[in-house]
Amino acid sequence: MKNGQGQIYHVTDNHSPSHPGVTAVITQLTRFLAGQGWSTTVLAAGKALTPVPEGVGLVEFPLRPGGRTWRYPDKLKPYLQKIKKASGNIFHLHGVWGAPQWLAARAAVHQKVPALLTAHDMLSPWHWQDGRLRRLKKLVYWRALAYPAFRNLTVIHAITPKERDDLARLFPGQRPEVIPNAVDLEEAENLLSDSESGSAPPSGKYLLFLGRLHPQKGVDILLNAFARSLKGRDFRLVLVGPDSTSAYTAKLKSVINLSGLEKQVTFLGPVFGPQKWRLYRDAWALCSPSQTEVVGLVNLEAAAAGAPVITTHETGLFDWEEGGGILVHPQVEPLQAALEQVFSWSDRERQDRGRKLRQLVERRYSWKAVGPLWLELYAKILGR
Repeated sequence: MKNGQGQIYHVTDNHSPSHPGVTAVITQLTRFLAGQGWSTTVLAAGKALTPVPEGVGLVEFPLRPGGRTWRYPDKLKPYLQKIKKASGNIFHLHGVWGAPQWLAARAAVHQKVPALLTAHDMLSPWHWQDGRLRRLKKLVYWRALAYPAFRNLTVIHAITPKERDDLARLFPGQRPEVIPNAVDLEEAENLLSDSESGSAPPSGKYLLFLGRLHPQKGVDILLNAFARSLKGRDFRLVLVGPDSTSAYTAKLKSVINLSGLEKQVTFLGPVFGPQKWRLYRDAWALCSPSQTEVVGLVNLEAAAAGAPVITTHETGLFDWEEGGGILVHPQVEPLQAALEQVFSWSDRERQDRGRKLRQLVERRYSWKAVGPLWLELYAKILGR
């Protein structure tokens, strides 16, 4: 795999900010691999609006007219057919519902190229309950196309033990390999340093949410819990991230109006780079009450910035409380209790929890800890 022998091909249906979680994971993983001298290339359906790291290859495949829903890429199939097993090639598929992953899975089996699949939480039980019609469509697609293509891949990768158990039920006979997401602490330090010259964060004490304004992220749960727990305390809630649908955003604003929180809640929209990291660092705490997630890079990033983090058991962060973080289920009452505890912290306790969480990330969720696991898994796939 080193010294020009072979490639790891990362296959994604959307390498752009509109696909933030998967794109961030691919960016960090490929940066790590390039830094270790491993040859790696991103194969992206459509225009890759997020640049790849230095030393990483990129091949973009225009979407076929009429194929945008499935993200069907023109010319990907013949490109994949030229890649052979020899010389240590590996296909790494990211996601399960797009045409690029399906094409790559079929090519891997046909050409006997070793391949692994990272589902990125797309097969969690929560996603199968997204409305009766969508659930039926997913079931038909899974049984007719996705599972027959994926079941013979070399490795199924899970990000958490919880996701491993979910995937094991969908892939009988497979034992998924667990490697968690990671955060680049060196990059975090650089961005925190650069944030000093950026615009100032909101004044006063604030609770931070960062992510898509989407039902999966539990933003409505957060607003209701915040309203109940505030009880006259001088805290604000800052919501950072893009809208998902106009209907859901309207629902959030209705909750704010009915709760009388117009002056306590601020929508900032998407924020990137040093400004984002300054928001992390200066927040009283980050709250990410996701209905389903696999670790969640936002949790790792906030902890890397020294902020305490409240998130959910559903993220699979089984060890989070060891580092002073708080885990709840994505429901209003337990989140309310957690927020009341958070709002009662002294400055000293907030700082202590943030420091302990940063230390946990250094031990288990940094690239120093996680990177060698990826190198070992790729070598195992190649039989080395």
